[in-house]
Amino acid sequence: MSADESGQTLAQLVQRDHGVWEACAPTYEQRIVRGHPDVLAYTAFEEDLLDRLLLYLARDEGREVGLYDVGCGSGRLHLRYGRLWTGAACELSEPALASRLKVVSGLDFSAQMLELARRKLAAAGMEQLVGTRLLLEQGSAFELAEQPRQPLPLVVALCNTVGVMQGPAGASQFFAALRKAVAAGGIAMVSCYQREAVAAFALGNYESTMDVSGQPRWLVPADYAGEAFLQVPRYYKRAYDGDPTIAVDVYDRQGNPVREGHLLSRDPEVARETVASGHIRTYSDYESRWYGFEQIERWMAEHWAGASAYHLRGAQLDALRGCPAQLAFLDFSGLVAGFLERCGALDRGQPPPGAPR
Repeated sequence: MSADESGQTLAQLVQRDHGVWEACAPTYEQRIVRGHPDVLAYTAFEEDLLDRLLLYLARDEGREVGLYDVGCGSGRLHLRYGRLWTGAACELSEPALASRLKVVSGLDFSAQMLELARRKLAAAGMEQLVGTRLLLEQGSAFELAEQPRQPLPLVVALCNTVGVMQGPAGASQFFAALRKAVAAGGIAMVSCYQREAVAAFALGNYESTMDVSGQPRWLVPADYAGEAFLQVPRYYKRAYDGDPTIAVDVYDRQGNPVREGHLLSRDPEVARETVASGHIRTYSDYESRWYGFEQIERWMAEHWAGASAYHLRGAQLDALRGCPAQLAFLDFSGLVAGFLERCGALDRGQPPPGAPR
């Protein structure tokens, strides 16, 4: 396997990141998945879009569908769509979707994330569905199996999953794996952040969740950035917040207070480098990439050539919640164009802006 700029191979990066995610799983769930308002808005945008796509496929096209969530984490899609089969009333109650969505599968490399998903499903009364209609598997996103044609496979990688795929080498390999997974006649959908949104969204996002992923490298001083301390920001920074400082309360790992109102400030040079590269780094070895629109285009052209593919900015579908996002669709079913036309993102017979020709 090729090495990244740090000299580590993809296998070494996977091992490193596995440890990071095993450690942060519970806090990630509390502070980010169910916490940061901008992340909640982004995931709500994704869920609304996926709801509409599933309804289009199941109700309007009459297709049986198998949903496969790669990087499923703590099982938010399992919880969302599992409600269709419990008999409980929910906003998704739709007979065609309940009968034609056959299974929700999920893959993640973190055992802690999958265990958290199982506990959440059990608490929601869905334990009897686990192993039958709600499937969870620990494994590698680089080794996706080819999905059968029936039910129609819809393979999704949401909430910047591709951005934590061990750098550009991993992201490239992931695009190839997605093609293999749906080549028999399915659909793949990637939703990820744009490098163009780092200044407005990413800096404040990571600054206000450093108790999950660690102190960002662009913040100084680093007096409490080590593993011996936990820094809890006093509030969530929202998008477009230009304040270069943030106050945190510092605790030791036993939960004892160490310092209140510790002020951190952006190092202008490191912040500019982060905005330019989209490479998020913290002192806890957490890394994430916000890839530029053109970079996603290159991977689509390299790995999805010869198939129908569409690339959109999230704002084309939702100007507010989708603003930091970009979406890539790989379609071997012939059904995505009709869906995008319905969403107003595609004129009949014409690719959306940015679609590989």
